[in-house]
Amino acid sequence: MTTKTEQARLFFEAPERYLDRREFDIRVRAETVQEFTRGRSFESILDIGCGNGSISLPLLTAQRRLTLLDISSNMLATARGKIPPELIDNVELVNEGFMTAPLAPGSYDLVLCIGVLAHVDRPADVIARITQMLKPEGIAILEFTDSYHFMGRAVVLYHRLLNRFRPATYSLNHIHAREIVETCRACDLQASAFYRYCLPPPGSHRLFDQGTLYRLTRMVFGTPDRNRSKWLGNEFIYLLER
Repeated sequence: MTTKTEQARLFFEAPERYLDRREFDIRVRAETVQEFTRGRSFESILDIGCGNGSISLPLLTAQRRLTLLDISSNMLATARGKIPPELIDNVELVNEGFMTAPLAPGSYDLVLCIGVLAHVDRPADVIARITQMLKPEGIAILEFTDSYHFMGRAVVLYHRLLNRFRPATYSLNHIHAREIVETCRACDLQASAFYRYCLPPPGSHRLFDQGTLYRLTRMVFGTPDRNRSKWLGNEFIYLLER
């Protein structure tokens, strides 16, 4: 029986399966990370499940070091192609799952875990190891989807109905926001900021281009510093501090 991590590795070896329809969402997440880190001093960054690098590469400077980690070799190759040539020596690429990757504890000022918890064997174990990776004054930015929010329940129901006619080859973890918050607190990670939004209905990428989906998301939910309609959002992005 394959693990969730092994299933995710196979799924993301075809990056276009995810990237082509989620460009607008990646942009929202990248801008939220930039807002949460604005004005903060940090030198070492770990991006877990880095994808094509769009979220963490904007933070890379000559004074910072970035570790890009992804279980998909094709995703990692895509991210590598986006690294500015003059900063390539500041970037380490790790083609491994987070829980087994040879990373030194207490090495990072900033750990990003965006769009990962839905694809791992045990989300609580991932959060615990994130805490171990952080320096004493380090921060983490964690994103997850609450499947038990009413918007999340609607999406889960949609996929269950769809699976009756077209069985899914890959499924996401169903995550409860309350459990994630409690796990973070147990790991001495306290939320100091958050942004909430939700994705458009399934299939919207076939009706609207990525720019339109981005503008619609901002129109309804605002920006990270002026988040509105939070009650509608089942996508959570938390800034966590020790």
